[in-house]
Amino acid sequence: MRNFDPARSFGPEVASRYDGHTRGDEAETVDFLARQANGGPVLELAIGTGRIGLPLAQRGLSVTGIEISEAMVTQLRRKPGGIEIPIIMGDFADVAVDREFRLIFVVYNTIYNLLTQDHQVRCFENVARHLTTDGVFVIE
Repeated sequence: MRNFDPARSFGPEVASRYDGHTRGDEAETVDFLARQANGGPVLELAIGTGRIGLPLAQRGLSVTGIEISEAMVTQLRRKPGGIEIPIIMGDFADVAVDREFRLIFVVYNTIYNLLTQDHQVRCFENVARHLTTDGVFVIE
């Protein structure tokens, strides 16, 4: 994708209107992911404004997020419960976390923010390092 830079594409203007563009299947997505988590800790890659991570946390799951955009995290922090979710800033293909997760997921075509096959492979390797032995990686 020519001229697309994920680190710069989700600045304050995009972040301020991001939640106005829903797909309509967020509730079903949260239901599915909650089942996959099976009560275990959850890591959302590119948590953004928390459209999926916050409802999972409201169900009692321990949610951590990785995000590259400060502006998106600012929007997440403004929401009820947003301040309680630990956020690790960085590229979700490479950033390390200090624990394992029962569920790691990336939704809504966000995997395409990894623009090369090498970048995608690094993401899979990073996920593998942070999944529990019975963990699940969901890509949508």
